Amino acid sequence: MKKYLKITGIIVIFMALVVFWGYNKFFTPDPEIEQQLNNQFGAGFFTSFDEVSASNNSGTVNDTKSVDLENKLDTSMLESMVEKAKDPEAGKNATASTSVNEGAVAKQIQDEINSKYKRQFDYLQNVALSRLDTLYSAAVQEYRQGNKAGTLKRSELVQKYIQAGTMLEANVDSQFYGALNMMQAELIENNLPTDIIGTKKSEYGNAKSSMRSQLLGKAGL
Repeated sequence: MKKYLKITGIIVIFMALVVFWGYNKFFTPDPEIEQQLNNQFGAGFFTSFDEVSASNNSGTVNDTKSVDLENKLDTSMLESMVEKAKDPEAGKNATASTSVNEGAVAKQIQDEINSKYKRQFDYLQNVALSRLDTLYSAAVQEYRQGNKAGTLKRSELVQKYIQAGTMLEANVDSQFYGALNMMQAELIENNLPTDIIGTKKSEYGNAKSSMRSQLLGKAGL
């Protein structure tokens, strides 16, 4: 009994790993398997991330709120020029005030960009984890049912969920890096630092490693 459980555990672990990491370099995508997966889970399961796509198409963060801030800054700069023309000493104070306003506007725009994309990344992560869990549960259920009925074909089952994992991961990657590139473009457009882009990439890679560990834990090892 212990030996059987050990073998079963190893198989489940292997399945869990391939579901997430998708070793596509070992298996060529099979159109028939892809169609089978789309029929089972729905094509949108692998490709649809509506909220992220909608956010990506909504334009830059320079919306009405940001434009208003910039208009206020322009007005402040104009007032500074007038004051400086009237009184050089007052002009110095006005220039200092303008610099403070510039910093405040830049900070607010940066916060808006960070907040906007944080919502997108959080949503994408939640959807990806939910769908990954669905794939994992389906793989385990099919394994158990096939094993009980004596119809289990391990290689076919593994190949199926390798392809499922690859399909999901590829589309999640596409959404993530697409949003990240847009975030970087907005930061550059507003002359803001882009250090956060590298941080986000690292966090994404770490999240994948963390999920691998969680899958191992769910399998009981």
